[in-house]
Amino acid sequence: MSLTLAQRLPPDLQPLAARMRIAPQSEAPALSHWLQPDMLGPVLARYAQHWPQADPRAVASQWHQQISALILPPLLLARLLYAEPVSLDPRQLRMSVNEQGVPDELHVPPSGPAPLNEGNGARQLDALDEQLLQPFVNRFAAHTGLSPRLLWGNVALCIDWVLEVAQGCVPTRALGEARAHFCASLQGPGSQALRSALRRDAAGAVKRRVCCLRERLAFERCAVCPLATRQAPSNMPTKL
Repeated sequence: MSLTLAQRLPPDLQPLAARMRIAPQSEAPALSHWLQPDMLGPVLARYAQHWPQADPRAVASQWHQQISALILPPLLLARLLYAEPVSLDPRQLRMSVNEQGVPDELHVPPSGPAPLNEGNGARQLDALDEQLLQPFVNRFAAHTGLSPRLLWGNVALCIDWVLEVAQGCVPTRALGEARAHFCASLQGPGSQALRSALRRDAAGAVKRRVCCLRERLAFERCAVCPLATRQAPSNMPTKL
């Protein structure tokens, strides 16, 4: 019996992939379906029950951050650490939510035995951007009215955190290439909206360019909020 991605990862990284399952017969809706109004509206209404009377845009942003924290870490780790050709197609990635509307599990199809041919981490990051992130951000923005810049900040912050944590545990070449590409200036091709979503100072400290609205849900401002006057203890992606 083959090991799951979570079982193959170092202990510190295992929680990042614990909710991904290879499930070829999954009946969970595809991610592309969750991004359609007839499914997105009802699940956001369920999720909003956590915060009665809250700003719907803040609720939608929080849900978007939770999806990002569910799907992006295992996809990045599988491709950058093990060269697994796990799908990035929103029509093949499936997601379940719990009764409260919280994103619960990511179901992926089998990826096959052949490793990725393009091992370069920068190209992997650009593939993630083109195949998954652009439809993920653009459709969500169209159906919720949220600024695409806010949503790019959500995914960029999650990716930045994953790359930093993983680099400290398993510093592979592909991971280093992806991180260098992500942190580089905007010169060069690929990932422009993604790479411009965060601001870095000379010391490498990160700030979002657009607030994620979490304060409207009575959360404390995060460490990277552009409106913050003091630092919070962590910028780990949101998960209830």
